[in-house]
Amino acid sequence: TTTTTTTCNNKHIQYSLFIDNQEVYQDCAEETGAVLVIEILEYQKDITNKNACSFFLKDLADANEALSGEQCIHNSRVLSSEDGNDKMELGELLSSLSMPTKGEDVYCHVCLARGSQKVIQGKAKDNTTSTTNNNANNNAAHWIDVELCALRLRNVDTDLLITLSIPRTDTIMGEEEEMGVGSTAAGAVVGEEQYSDVFRKILASFNIRDW
Repeated sequence: TTTTTTTCNNKHIQYSLFIDNQEVYQDCAEETGAVLVIEILEYQKDITNKNACSFFLKDLADANEALSGEQCIHNSRVLSSEDGNDKMELGELLSSLSMPTKGEDVYCHVCLARGSQKVIQGKAKDNTTSTTNNNANNNAAHWIDVELCALRLRNVDTDLLITLSIPRTDTIMGEEEEMGVGSTAAGAVVGEEQYSDVFRKILASFNIRDW
């Protein structure tokens, strides 16, 4: 059993899971179309920490049926709780995170990435009762920015995935954006890391209470 807590839009969320592979929480902000998903997955032993971000982003792109030419990764990095310098940075990024030890040290690799994908709007919705006009709107492809944090907990055979998808506010992408450069996410900065303010707040409030 794993119990996780986080805060989003001033809402305190706590969910307990009794199975090995489960979407824990999903929330959608109607005014922006942003979607937050938290998942507890079986640890992918064949995927290295270096390749974890590209693996999970590609898995999401496949689920969204995005073509290979309609997805890109802007940046990615890996932080380790076993590294002194990384541990300090993790303490700032995941300031509320604490993990039960159950008598042994729990080592965590945090894989962070930002990417973009072109997906069908409303793909996850049931269109069986939609009108022709609604179907036409739902079938329109739009670019979304995806911010991802994978907490890789090898000791407990778990990959804990936090994903925030934010639709682009612009309707026309320039050449640089088509190549994977640039973002419309609020609070994103140019540099090694480009994470929105809301994603940083989600990570700062995230915690694991028990497993």
